[in-house]
Amino acid sequence: MPIMLRNFHLFLILAFVLVPSCQPDPTREAIGQQLKLYPETRVQDIYKSFCQDNLGPGHLIPNSEAAKAYLLEELQTYREDVENGRYDKPALRYVSVGDAGNYVRVDLSVILDGKVDEETLLAAFVRSANEGRTMSTDEWKEKWASVADVIRKDFPALPDAEKDLAAIDSLMAEEHYILHHSRIFNETYHPHYRIVARDIFDKELKPRIND
Repeated sequence: MPIMLRNFHLFLILAFVLVPSCQPDPTREAIGQQLKLYPETRVQDIYKSFCQDNLGPGHLIPNSEAAKAYLLEELQTYREDVENGRYDKPALRYVSVGDAGNYVRVDLSVILDGKVDEETLLAAFVRSANEGRTMSTDEWKEKWASVADVIRKDFPALPDAEKDLAAIDSLMAEEHYILHHSRIFNETYHPHYRIVARDIFDKELKPRIND
C-alpha cells in the first residue's frame, strides 16, 4: 500500500477513535454549570437536580387546593424575608435541572414581580407533577449511578463527596428517592421555586417572564 494511502487510513482510524472522546459530556457540563451558579452546592443538591430532571416534582398532586395553600404561605414568607432585607431575590428567575433539562425550576419571585400570577404557576406545577415525563425507579437508579461516577471522577473536591454519596446509596436502597436540598444550600441560596415541565414552561411561562 502506498505510504500516503496508508497514512490516510491511519488518520481515519485515529479520527474515529479520538473524536468521540472529545465530545462534551452533558452530565459533567450540567454539574459544572450548577457549581458555577451555586458554588456552595453539595452532592445532595446535585442529586436533587438530576432527580427532578428525571422524576419531575416527585409526587402526584391530587389536591390542588392544598398545593395552593402551601404556595400562598411560602409566598408570604418569601415576600416578608425580602422586604425585611434578610436576603435578595435571585438574579436568575428560572434554571434548568439535570443534564436533559426536562424540567425547570421557576423561582417564586416571578409572582412577587408580577410576571406570573399564582394561579398560572400553580396550574403549570400541578400539571407538571401529574402529567410530566418521568422514568422508572430502576431507570433512575441506573442514571444516578452514572452521575455518581462522574462526581467521583471529575468533582472529587466537593465537600464530603464520598460521605454524601454513601448516604444517598443507603437511602436509595431503602427506596427513598426524594431528597431536600442540603443545609448549606438552603442557608446560602434560600430556594423558593416550583418545578415545571419544559414544554409547559416554554409555552406558558417563559414568554411572560421574559417580557
